[in-house]
Amino acid sequence: MPPLFVIDAHALLALPPLCADENKIHSFFDRLTEEVEAGNLTFPSLVLQDCRKFAEGELLFTWAKAVAAHRTVSRVDNSWQEEVLTACEEIADIDDDCEQTAVLVASMAMMLSDNGRAVSVVTEDRFDLPNRMCLNEACGVLGLAALSAVDFLHALGMEQFL
Repeated sequence: MPPLFVIDAHALLALPPLCADENKIHSFFDRLTEEVEAGNLTFPSLVLQDCRKFAEGELLFTWAKAVAAHRTVSRVDNSWQEEVLTACEEIADIDDDCEQTAVLVASMAMMLSDNGRAVSVVTEDRFDLPNRMCLNEACGVLGLAALSAVDFLHALGMEQFL
C-alpha cells in the first residue's frame, strides 16, 4: 500500500509554482486529485481555511475546495491533539486560543499512522518562529516522517511536472 500523505497549507501553497510548465498545471492538479480520491493524500479542514486566506480566487484554492469532499479523512479527534501537545507542546503558539494548523496536521498524521499505514507529513513550515516550533522539526520530535513539497512530488512520481 502506498504511503498516506498529510499536507499542510504551506506545502499546498508551494505546489503551483513547482509546476514548471503552465500548460501542464491542470494535469498536475488532476494527478493530485487522483491521490486524494485514492485515499493517499489528505489534509485537515483548517488547511482549506488557511488556503482561502492566502489563495482565494487562485487555482490552488479552487482545487483544494473541490477535492475537500473526496478526502477519506478530514477530521481529527481531540484526543490526538492532546497527545501531540503532550509530546511536543512547542508546536503550538500558546498565545493563540484558536485551533492551529500545525497541531491538526501532526495530530492527523499520528492518528492515521496509528492505524498501521505509513504516513508522511508534507510541509514547507521549516523554520521555527519566536512563538512556536516549525512543523518539520515537530515531526522529528513526534516520530513522524516529513517531506518537502518537492520530495512529495518525487514520491508520487510526478517529476515530469517539475
